[in-house]
Amino acid sequence: MFLSLNKKFFFTIIASMLFCATIFLFLFDIIVGKQIKRTHSDIITRNQYVINLLNENIALSKQLSQYQPTSKTTSINKKQEELSRERKLHEELTKTYDQNYSTLTESLRIISIGATLTILSLIILWLLLRYWVITPIDKLSDLSIEIANGNFNKRFNLKKTRFPDEFNTLMKTFNFMLDNIEHNISAIKEKEIFLQNLIDAIPDAIRVIDEDFNIILSNKAYKEYTKKKILCASTTCYQAYDKNATAPCNTNTKICPLVELRKKASNIKLIHTINNKPLSISSARINFNNNYSIIESIRDLSERITYSHQQKISSLGFLTSSLAHEIKNNLGAINLILDGLLEKYYKSDDDTSETKRYLSLISNQIKECIKVPERLLKLSSTNDSNNENISISTSINDMLSLLDYEIKSKGINIIKNYSNTKETITGNETDFKMVILNLLQNAINATPTAGTIEIKTNTNKEELLISIKDNGCGIDETSLMHIFEPFYTTSPNKNTKGTGLGLAIVKDLLTKFDANIDVSSILNHGSTFTITIPRQKKQKMLVK
Repeated sequence: MFLSLNKKFFFTIIASMLFCATIFLFLFDIIVGKQIKRTHSDIITRNQYVINLLNENIALSKQLSQYQPTSKTTSINKKQEELSRERKLHEELTKTYDQNYSTLTESLRIISIGATLTILSLIILWLLLRYWVITPIDKLSDLSIEIANGNFNKRFNLKKTRFPDEFNTLMKTFNFMLDNIEHNISAIKEKEIFLQNLIDAIPDAIRVIDEDFNIILSNKAYKEYTKKKILCASTTCYQAYDKNATAPCNTNTKICPLVELRKKASNIKLIHTINNKPLSISSARINFNNNYSIIESIRDLSERITYSHQQKISSLGFLTSSLAHEIKNNLGAINLILDGLLEKYYKSDDDTSETKRYLSLISNQIKECIKVPERLLKLSSTNDSNNENISISTSINDMLSLLDYEIKSKGINIIKNYSNTKETITGNETDFKMVILNLLQNAINATPTAGTIEIKTNTNKEELLISIKDNGCGIDETSLMHIFEPFYTTSPNKNTKGTGLGLAIVKDLLTKFDANIDVSSILNHGSTFTITIPRQKKQKMLVK
C-alpha cells in the first residue's frame, strides 16, 4: 500500500507524542502519585491509631476518677490537652497533605501546558517539513510520472526565493536535464525522419531484421509490395513470404539470409519466387553493440524481365528494319533478274530443261528468303493489341522458319504433331511467338547434333496444350526448381551461354494469356516443356 511522506511524518509525530505522554504519565503515577498516596495513608493510619489510644486513656481516666477524683482530674485534663494537640497535629498533617496534593495538581497543569506546547511544536515542525521537504518531493514525483508517460515538455515552476535550498538546486538541475533530453529526442526524431526519408527514396524494397526474425524497419517501397500482395504484411520476415508460417524458412526450400549470416559476415544474393513474382534479395550483416541485424534489399525482377523483353524486341526491330532494306532490296532485284531470264528464255510451259528447273528453284528459294525479314518485322512489331486471333500451328511454323538455319546446321530432326492446324487463341501474336521462339531456341541448344525435337499440340474441352520435347542433355532436379528464375541458366555450351532471362520472359508473357508452363526432365535424356492455355468461352462451345 502506497503511503505518502506527508502521512508518514504526520503519523510518526502523533505516535511519538502519544508514546511519550503515556510513558510519562505511567512513570509519574508509579514514582510520585503512588508515593504520595502511600504517605497519606500512613499518616491517616497513625493519627487514627493515636486518637484511638487517647480516647481509650480518657475513658479509663474517667472511670478511675470516680475513685480518686482530685488526683485523677488533673491527669484527665492533661490527657485531653494531649488529645487536643494530636488533633491539631492531625489537622496540620492533613493540611500539609492537601498542600502537597495541590502542588501535584499544579504540576499536572504545568505538564499539560508543556505537552500542549510540545504538540504545537511538533505540528509546526510537521508543517515546516511539509513545506520544505514533502511538497518538493511531491512535485518531483508528479513530474517523474509525466516524464515516464512520455510528456517531456513539463517543467518545474521555479519562483525566486531569497534562501534557496537543495531542492531548488535539484529542480533547476531537473529542468536543465529535461531541456537536454527534449533536445536530444528532437534531434533523434529528426535523424529518424531523415533516415526514413532516405530509405523511402530508394526504389528497391528495404527492410531491417533483428536476430529474432522481427522486421524493425522498412521503407515505402516495401509497404507498396505488401499493398500489391507481392509480400504479406507481417512483423516477422518469414511470414512476409507466407502469412500462415509459424517458423523461419526451411533452408531446404529457401535459403534464410539470417541463418546463413550467423555463420559468416559476408553478403548474400539470392532469388526467391513469391506469389509467381521473381524477387532478387541482397542481404548484408550489421553489427551493433555485440548484437547484429541484417538489412535486405528486395527487387521485383518482373519489371526487369519486361524491360529485357522490350529491349530484345527493340533490337530485333532495328535488326529487321536493316534486313528489310538490305536483304529484301537485293534479293528482290536478283529475283526480278531470274524472273526476267525465265520469262525470256524459258517462256514455254513445256520446257523441262534442267537449267529452267534450277533457275526456278533458285527463284523460289529467294522468295522464301525475302519472307524471313518479313516474319522478323512482324515478330518485332509493337502492336499491343490483345484481341488478335492467333493460329497456333502457323505461329510455330513461322518460328521454325526463323530457326531453320540452326536446325539444319545441327542436323536436328523436327517432328510436328498438330492435333488441329486450325486451332486459334486470342491475345497478342508477338508475345505468343516470343514464347515459342524462346522454347525452341532452348531446345535447339540442349539437343545434340542429329537429335530430335518433337512439337505437339493437343486440345480438350477446357484447355489447349502445346509441348516441345527434346532428347538433349536434360536438367538436374536442383536446377529444375530455379529455371524460371531470372538470370538462372543451365546452358551446357559455355560459348552460347545466355543471360538466363529466356524462361523468365516466357513465364511472364504467358501470364497475359492466363496460361501456365510446366517442365519435366530426365538428366541426359531430355526435357519437355508443356504450355497449358485455357480455352475461351466461344471455343468451349465449338468443341464437341
